[in-house]
Amino acid sequence: MTSRLFVLLLTAVSLVAVPLRADPAAKDAARAEFLRVVAGAPALQAAARRVDAAQQRTGAAGLLPDPEVEGMVSRMNGAMGERNDMYEVNVRQPLPRRGELAAQRERARAAVAMAEADHAMMAGELAAETAMALAEAEGAAARLVCVSRQADRLESVLRSLDARLATTTGGMGGARLADRLTVQTRLAAMRLMLENDQRMADDALAEARGRLGLAPDAALPAFVAPDIGAIDPATSPAVLAAAARTAEADAMAGMAKAAARPMAAVGLRYERERTAMGNDNTVGLALMSDFPWRSRRASRAELEAASAERAAAQADASSATYRIRAAVARAERASRLAESSRRVSADTLARLEAELGAFLRAASAGNPGDSTVLMTVELLEKATDAELQVVAAEQAERTARAELWRYAPAAQFSASAR
Repeated sequence: MTSRLFVLLLTAVSLVAVPLRADPAAKDAARAEFLRVVAGAPALQAAARRVDAAQQRTGAAGLLPDPEVEGMVSRMNGAMGERNDMYEVNVRQPLPRRGELAAQRERARAAVAMAEADHAMMAGELAAETAMALAEAEGAAARLVCVSRQADRLESVLRSLDARLATTTGGMGGARLADRLTVQTRLAAMRLMLENDQRMADDALAEARGRLGLAPDAALPAFVAPDIGAIDPATSPAVLAAAARTAEADAMAGMAKAAARPMAAVGLRYERERTAMGNDNTVGLALMSDFPWRSRRASRAELEAASAERAAAQADASSATYRIRAAVARAERASRLAESSRRVSADTLARLEAELGAFLRAASAGNPGDSTVLMTVELLEKATDAELQVVAAEQAERTARAELWRYAPAAQFSASAR
């Protein structure tokens, strides 16, 4: 039995978790496929349509008002019984306030920028949540592999114990029966862990499909995350959205200033009057303007509101920059921890192998000490714990890097490339 357990444990300690290192071409292809699936999500398609709507509205911004035409027919009955027919036509062209049309065009362009930034923010959020769900599923799957391997080893140990119990008589039978019960207890706990990890993996995959609007049996893309070095606050959707709100506030300020200026209109008037003496024709040019006494007060209020909106947008940009830097630092720490965990796990497994050698030498010398079975099981569990520590660290790394999708360059989620 000791020889068989030695083979089991040697298999356990020789399995050192190695992180996947895909070549750049495969990584780029996986990232493109991931972004393609994310772009097809119904929520993101709705955001893309809002970008189209904002772009279409730019064609209606900053246009001159339509000209106005007025016609009038009248008859004058004089005191002496004369009758005069009068015909009048007025053509009027309202003129915009100075700076009003330019402010309208700026506001329309800012609305497009805001819609595009909102699209990129929604895409980044959806990509981050999907990637985190995939990371959780991969972590659960990795734990399933480790725990399943450990459960298989314990089942082999249990079968070996059953074989020894069948040929054992006397006082050793009770000790081996106790060992068998201990192994059964630990095996039952591991089976429960397997069920829990399987449920977690299934739940995470279902959540990813739900966010992407996929059928329950649809294939999912592989986990990918943006490169840490590619994260730049200046190109992140959150900062660009704040810049778009700043531009909108500037456009609103321009419109408020224009509202304080007088609005004018120019007109052309033609009048014909039929009299008994003949026709009288009159042609005139009219110029009209209002007096913006009350609108100036409203303009000052709008200017103050635009200034507050500008300050809020700038504060949002500053806050987003700090959040991005914190997320990048968190991802870097998680990467370092995962690398340390892999290194420490390899050292731990090497020490377990040396401990196994010392244990076997002591057993062959007739000085086994504690129960051989329990000692073997303990070494097996230590090997599994070392593997699970690597799995946990790598899942934390994936989760931290998945969060970086929220701050990935907005050009990756460009609505025009959908």
